[in-house]
Amino acid sequence: MDELVRRYGPALLAWGLLLWLRPSRKPGRRLVRVCVLGLAVSQTALTPVVADFTPTVGLPYAERLVGHLALLLAVWAGAQILLRLNGKDVRAHTAWAIFAGAAMVVLFALTPDLYPQSPWVMEYSLAYAAALLPEFAVIARLCLRDARQAPDRVMRLGLGLIAVGIAAAAAYMISKSLVAISSRAPIDFSVGRGYLLSKALPTAAHLLVLAGVAAPAVAGWLRRYRSYRRLGPLWRDLYRAEPAIALEPPGLPTLFPTQLQLYRRVIEIRDGLLAIRPYQPADGRDEAAAIAAALRAHRDGEPPRTAAVTVDGGHDLGSDTEYLCRLADAYRRIARSAGAEQTR
Repeated sequence: MDELVRRYGPALLAWGLLLWLRPSRKPGRRLVRVCVLGLAVSQTALTPVVADFTPTVGLPYAERLVGHLALLLAVWAGAQILLRLNGKDVRAHTAWAIFAGAAMVVLFALTPDLYPQSPWVMEYSLAYAAALLPEFAVIARLCLRDARQAPDRVMRLGLGLIAVGIAAAAAYMISKSLVAISSRAPIDFSVGRGYLLSKALPTAAHLLVLAGVAAPAVAGWLRRYRSYRRLGPLWRDLYRAEPAIALEPPGLPTLFPTQLQLYRRVIEIRDGLLAIRPYQPADGRDEAAAIAAALRAHRDGEPPRTAAVTVDGGHDLGSDTEYLCRLADAYRRIARSAGAEQTR
């Protein structure tokens, strides 16, 4: 069971993360998806089921080349993201990736099989390492530098995980190169064929990089989900008082609210607060208590009390969302207290 998880788990996680990351027109977001796609294809190509399939179609060992080129694509995309964010020239890195990928294809075509002692296998392994290690160095260096400067701790955590994962991947590539050299040279590096360096290390590297890429996305989802839930009770009561505020009626609970859904909820709450504003008492009570009183007055059919309209809140969507979340929390406490009083 453990071996099954090790062989197929990373590929499934990569495909799941790719589905999680929604398409975007922003170049940076597109490159993130390209990076995750490369990781997903790379891990999938190296699974036993694919390795068993390629000989049946006359392409033995082709999964290795596909997996390696997909990883090169993922590493290229990751380096592109960081280089562009830091205003660096990306053309040299793109040219190197294309040249290295072409060299890998040529050397792979020359290999009769993938046994370490076979002709051109060592050369292919060294070309693969030469293609990846410079990009690994760029990614690790920029991740560590950006992690020190990032104001958000989730971003620091994500960049740190990627840097550690890249370091593990670089260690694996060096180990793999030494294994290839030892098969043709009088040196002993049998430790490189052991489970720790040949199996556990690349799997750990893959999982660390995926975790680093996923950390900001997961944190963003948690923030959206928490805000969406906090706004729910106030939104539902405002909807009952004025159904016209909502584009859609209440439905099943949403586990994965999008940024647009959260934005719509904020706007609809604002519309609802404007609709009940004339029913609020003018006795200077706090806003949450005034909202609760206005909703009761509206529900009981009382006439409007005032035409005054004042708007409190944040200066942008983020701060206004947080303000309304705090207001919704206070309103929920008042509503619960009122419900408890009625049941006594």
